[in-house]
Amino acid sequence: MRAHSIHRVAGACAAVVAATLLVTSCSSEAPAPSSSDPGTSTGQITLTIGTFNNFGYDKTTDTIQGADLYTKYMAEHPNIKIEATIAATSDDARAAFNTALGAGSGAFDIQAVDVDWMPDMVKNADKLYDLSSVVQAGNFLPWKAAQGTTPDGKVIGAGTDIGPEAICYRADLFEKAGLPSDREAVKELLGGAGATWDKYFEVGKDFVAKSGGVAWFDSSAAIFQGMINQVEKSYVDPDTNAVIAQDNAEVKALYNQLTAAAVGDKESAGLQQWGEDWNAGFKADKFATMLCPAWIINNIKNAAGTDFVGWDIADVFPGGGGNWGGSFLVVPAQSEHAEAAAELAAWLTAPEQQAAVFAEASNFPSAIAAQAAPAVADKVDAFLNNAPVGKIFASRAAAVTVVPYKGSAYFDIQNAMVSALNRVDVDKSASAADSWNTWLEEVKALS
Repeated sequence: MRAHSIHRVAGACAAVVAATLLVTSCSSEAPAPSSSDPGTSTGQITLTIGTFNNFGYDKTTDTIQGADLYTKYMAEHPNIKIEATIAATSDDARAAFNTALGAGSGAFDIQAVDVDWMPDMVKNADKLYDLSSVVQAGNFLPWKAAQGTTPDGKVIGAGTDIGPEAICYRADLFEKAGLPSDREAVKELLGGAGATWDKYFEVGKDFVAKSGGVAWFDSSAAIFQGMINQVEKSYVDPDTNAVIAQDNAEVKALYNQLTAAAVGDKESAGLQQWGEDWNAGFKADKFATMLCPAWIINNIKNAAGTDFVGWDIADVFPGGGGNWGGSFLVVPAQSEHAEAAAELAAWLTAPEQQAAVFAEASNFPSAIAAQAAPAVADKVDAFLNNAPVGKIFASRAAAVTVVPYKGSAYFDIQNAMVSALNRVDVDKSASAADSWNTWLEEVKALS
């Protein structure tokens, strides 16, 4: 819930306002608050929390939905005051947090961390509070819990959401192109349980030919994110932690397959994900499908408008299953209230709270019990043509069989790949071959 170019961006960030007992700000740079707290004669303490995008913990505007969890926690803990800050992008949050960790001061008491940062967090485990006394790893999907645990068993991250992927599509544009628009028919059109990327691009080529100029998908970088998340050993060797990206034939094959479809077959809208043109594209009939992890539904609603009619979702994904995104809450050891912060982080990520967040903000739970809760399993989304999103995302989560290894170099290598794809697809400043070679040089420098 991602965001530099491969992560989630905070929708309508400027509209975030302060609540009565909750100070929430939003800016292009996450401020570096002091971790010290003078307290009061009654023992009240202030806990600061930094997030990005919409974690669903509070409802601050009509476009940022939440479950009012901060308010609930403060009511149940009168000695606690929560001050929450939402960074404009996950890149801003990451940069500020890394600076604070390096300096040994200035971090929030709780920091939201995207899954792609977690390898760096493992490397800095000595700077993070051990949550094992308050976070029960067995509450979460095993692969999710493993991402927040160091090799020696220290729990450094409390899992929030995951990003099981389906396909969101414009039913109205499908109908205009003469394609089936019912979500079960779309599922079968894309290959059903045997869906592949070849089939996805094949249907896309047919759609483009019949659509009168509408693209099949929004962004090459976004599509590649879904493809690379199905490769277990993509950029970094899990045994040696050595960079293998430049020698991985599977990575090059995916890149070539995508760029051929995107540019050669004109299936891409050529938009830079999270950019202004990308947001505008949701209302301008620029593209017909997009990869749809649960959390991105917030972005679609914010960009298209909650009263927009046309979007639907199909319980299908090329390659079988994939997870894009998901986050953790970590507590810096530098916090003067680390124990209290750990208790809040554990409460926010407990199954009951995860279920409430999905009900309000569409962030799909990583807690096993939360996925079975009625608020999750029975959820229907009116914006997506009354789709049973609880059941669809549970199905998509069950389809995830590969969780890629992400060493500490993964984040920067993938960021370089996004730039490579944007050179080909967005600004068209380089051919696919030339941009690939530039990427290779960048990977070599990162190695």
